[in-house]
Amino acid sequence: MSVRTQKLLLCALVLLGILYLCTNRRANDKDVSLKRLLAAAIRAAEIGGLEVVAVHDQIKFKIESKGQTKEGVNDPVTAADYRSHCAMYRSLTEAFPGITVISEETSQDCDKIRVEDIKNSVKNLEGYDISDDVVNVNDITIWIDPLDATKEFTENLLQYVSTMVCIAVKGQPVIGVIYKPFETKQNSSLFWTWSNHGVSRNLKNLPKVKDNKTPILIVSLSHAGQVKNSSKAAFGDNIKIISAAGAGYKFLEVAAGNATAYVHTTAIKKWDICAGTAILSALGGTVTQLYDQQPIYFGSNDDKVLTKGLLATMSDHAWYSEKFLHDFPSDSH
Repeated sequence: MSVRTQKLLLCALVLLGILYLCTNRRANDKDVSLKRLLAAAIRAAEIGGLEVVAVHDQIKFKIESKGQTKEGVNDPVTAADYRSHCAMYRSLTEAFPGITVISEETSQDCDKIRVEDIKNSVKNLEGYDISDDVVNVNDITIWIDPLDATKEFTENLLQYVSTMVCIAVKGQPVIGVIYKPFETKQNSSLFWTWSNHGVSRNLKNLPKVKDNKTPILIVSLSHAGQVKNSSKAAFGDNIKIISAAGAGYKFLEVAAGNATAYVHTTAIKKWDICAGTAILSALGGTVTQLYDQQPIYFGSNDDKVLTKGLLATMSDHAWYSEKFLHDFPSDSH
């Protein structure tokens, strides 16, 4: 073999090696560590909460309106919603390029918000023995609610307020984070789960809901619709109904055993329910559409609005579902 031929072969091998490395690197760039994404989601919820608190602490802040809900209730939006959105959305998209993030809000004056680098936030998981999974970025959809319970935020009913991040893989909500920025009780502000991997310490060893317990339904303050009257028709007088705001708050009340079912009979946005669905499901609960018991999907191409009601329970899901299916008035479907 001539020297010239050897040089040509060597050049060809070098080019093939470079091509392989570039192709492999591009493939790896599309892989996302769910453990790092969980840690980043936790931090994103926290920094969104910091923006919400900062706006609340101002003497005055602007309140706009998106219009009215189907029930005729004003749907407000504030600087807190926008600032939290900017902090959460940009921190996630900059830390994980190419990832799909769906938010309740749109970007407004985001250039004025300092964005924290959250890619290396694994310290949030110190003390947790959690294995990792690697997933292709195209299979991931992140749903964020920068300020859940905006109306109550404007009314200073701060116990209902939260920021939420949910990570769905192929439409399945596997990671849920709910952060309550105004909660003052120790270890009671941040809640998270990763299905089959780990949960925040404050969600471990929760009390089990006793069988045959009087049904305690938690329903929305501002989106109650017909749920109160219909629930009494379905369950009779042997029922307790709690009105509360914030989907995140209501999911956590079910998880804690303070309510046996979260019921929503009208339309609800998926960024309101994705994180709570992930958390309840990871804890052994069940979340379905109310009127047909079908699961709820959270892929990027799925509908952003749930129109067939919501039922979330920790136990006896089929019993609750049957009650609503058979005993709700026909015009409520």
